[in-house]
Amino acid sequence: MYELKVRASKTYDITIAEDLSLFSERILPLVKGASVAIITDDKVMGFYGGALDGFFAAKRVIKIVIKRGEKSKNATNYLKIINALAENGFTRADTVIALGGGVVGDIAGFAASTYMRGITLIAVPTTLLAMVDSSVGGKTAIDLKAGKNLCGTFYQPSAVYVNTGFLKTLPVKEIKNGLGEVIKYAFLSDTVKREDIRDINAALIYKCLKIKRDIVEKDEKESGCRALLNFGHTVGHAIEKLSGYRLSHGACVARGMVYAVEISRRIYGLSDETVARMYALLTSGKHDLSCGYCAESIARQITADKKRYGDSVNFVAVKDLGKAEIVKIKISDIEKMIKDYENSFKSF
Repeated sequence: MYELKVRASKTYDITIAEDLSLFSERILPLVKGASVAIITDDKVMGFYGGALDGFFAAKRVIKIVIKRGEKSKNATNYLKIINALAENGFTRADTVIALGGGVVGDIAGFAASTYMRGITLIAVPTTLLAMVDSSVGGKTAIDLKAGKNLCGTFYQPSAVYVNTGFLKTLPVKEIKNGLGEVIKYAFLSDTVKREDIRDINAALIYKCLKIKRDIVEKDEKESGCRALLNFGHTVGHAIEKLSGYRLSHGACVARGMVYAVEISRRIYGLSDETVARMYALLTSGKHDLSCGYCAESIARQITADKKRYGDSVNFVAVKDLGKAEIVKIKISDIEKMIKDYENSFKSF
């Protein structure tokens, strides 16, 4: 079992365990109201829809289920959730539990942050991606037609409970999805090594979350160093949108990190040896790193990125593994750099 304490606008604990045996001790004292809303998706509902029921025998429990996938992170489902809370008489004293992956966490968090201007939120991530990244830090959002995560809030949960036992039923595709974010952390800090990625366990999740915790505590609202957590995401989000969300977030971040490495090569004049080590790390997740979208299409999507400022975007570049920094780059320059390297991307 591992524990982390996050000291942001709200102080809360992260528990990383192999099962739910510590749930009563760590979570139940935080559930103050008479009613609990468990928000999940249809896939998780089939596997773990009743996993938490026994803990809330003394509460009134409702379950709100959305369809699995990024396309469900929309305004229609957001309204469905907050209307269900209102129709069931939820008050500020009650609790929302996000039981699922990144999509569930984002939309449930957004609903919790805005319903009655904020009610208790507890995150119980069920995917590797949510366990190592999205369940911690307080970012909540829904997507708009114009782009990903354009409508959202910063809203910290009251607790995060990571049960690694949920990973036993996770398909290989979803493990690879999460590995996209794990590899990101290996670029940001030398505490996550390439060899760590071979064994997905509580220790690895702890390492990733500790990196994120340390950054979030310094910059909760992403006015500075928290933007480092967007490594690979500027281009990754563009690819995700271009694919119609057919490609998973982690798979797109993996592709986005290829572009980030190549753009970093151009900015810093990285040696072939340094780039080779970066590519060795990128390939450790066994992602398909090819990209079927042209530079113009990618640049057009970046113009809708929330990190854009005028004709420029805050881009995370790397001088070496564990040495990332934020640089402001014109979108037109990103497009040119992508064009310069398109042939190498296509042959990957």
